[in-house]
Amino acid sequence: MGDIYYKTYTEEARSDAPHRALWGLKQKDIFMEFVPCRDWFLNSSPPGEVNLQRARTHDGLYHAYVVREANTRTANHQVVREWRTMVKERAEWEKYRERLVRQVKGYEKAKAAFAEEKAKFESDKKSEEWGREGLRSKLRAEEELLAKERAEWKKTCEKYNQRMYAARSKITDLEAQVAELKGKVEDGQTDNER
Repeated sequence: MGDIYYKTYTEEARSDAPHRALWGLKQKDIFMEFVPCRDWFLNSSPPGEVNLQRARTHDGLYHAYVVREANTRTANHQVVREWRTMVKERAEWEKYRERLVRQVKGYEKAKAAFAEEKAKFESDKKSEEWGREGLRSKLRAEEELLAKERAEWKKTCEKYNQRMYAARSKITDLEAQVAELKGKVEDGQTDNER
């Protein structure tokens, strides 16, 4: 079945179709057994790659094998040599990432707390301004009331003073009349005694 899949491939017919390997690999298979490994090797490459390799001469295929195998082995060797460093770098990067995540969370909390404090401050500021404005309006009202009361008091005092002046004038007039009458009575008594 796999050979038919690869032999019927053409650039014109299936070049953009996804590669779906026709292998007998099962999910329980491991690469410690020959059959799954062979099946994987035979079917893992897409048909375009298989045709490219099939078109090579024996010397070209051998040359490609040697170059790729040497590259694979040296890359594997370098991975093994740097594995501990890569793992250490990865661990350090993870620690750095976790520290950054904590810092970002701390920043978000601080930002939210700041926004809350700012809102409270603005609210308190408005309350204080409104409170001051309220006190100012009360003061103005009290001043106006005091001014009205003072004007009424002045009017009352003027009326009282006028009444008192009128009463004083009457008292003075009456005292003058009493003195005049006394004078007349005394004159009349003196005239009678004579």
